[in-house]
Amino acid sequence: MSHKMSITPSIRPILEHKIAHWLQRRAAADLKGRALACAVNARNFLARAEMIAKDSTIVSYFCATHATEEAVAAFVSACKSAGYPEAKAINLRDHKEKATVSAFAQFISGHLHDAGLSVEHEPEEDVLVARVRNGDAVQYYPFGLHLFTFNEDRQSETHIDAFEGFSALFGSPEDMRRHIATRSTFRDKALYASRGGAPAMSEDILVLQLQDHAFLTLGLIWAAIDVVNHRQREPFVIQVLGAINEVNAGFKSKPPGPCTDAEEQSH
Repeated sequence: MSHKMSITPSIRPILEHKIAHWLQRRAAADLKGRALACAVNARNFLARAEMIAKDSTIVSYFCATHATEEAVAAFVSACKSAGYPEAKAINLRDHKEKATVSAFAQFISGHLHDAGLSVEHEPEEDVLVARVRNGDAVQYYPFGLHLFTFNEDRQSETHIDAFEGFSALFGSPEDMRRHIATRSTFRDKALYASRGGAPAMSEDILVLQLQDHAFLTLGLIWAAIDVVNHRQREPFVIQVLGAINEVNAGFKSKPPGPCTDAEEQSH
């Protein structure tokens, strides 16, 4: 059997990890209404992505991207219910605006990874803790959004540094929005044929995509759980929501028009 044929795109170890089980329990206990429904649906679509992977990489990828979109909706809905009116500006029916949230979550996750932060489950108290290495020493903190900030003044709610840090990844705000607009079409591109032919995805690429979407989806569900347990509004959440809203404000709605060649190729 060739090496390629031996590859099995699977996120089962991620879904069966004790932290994933903790998230499932806490989501059921802490989330309400739409936030809960979307979190459950996100978890279900991750499971479907894993189950169908060996039969269809394309359908598996679609399920994974849908899981992330549902996790975005869970987080935004949780913010709305937890007293963050900034979240009300995010239109959960707009794929570009949801793509901004997931892209921003990935941006934050990358920063935490680069900083050497890891997450562990503390079974005695049944909580998650952040493990941070500082030189030869290792420190543990209760894991929560309160640990993070984009600003030198941790209590500052301004989103300027968050927005500029995010847009700097792409070179300019215009390039950033083009990237997000493209990202928002990934799910459709996984299903629809274009002039270039039918969609296709190798198992190698699917392995990476499933892992990325699994971690991103579970991270957003964790953020939703954390938000509804805040005793007061966290500046970091306000910073992030403000930056997301500034990104989304740059998208201009266009009336539907005839399908051009460029639109057909993107579809």
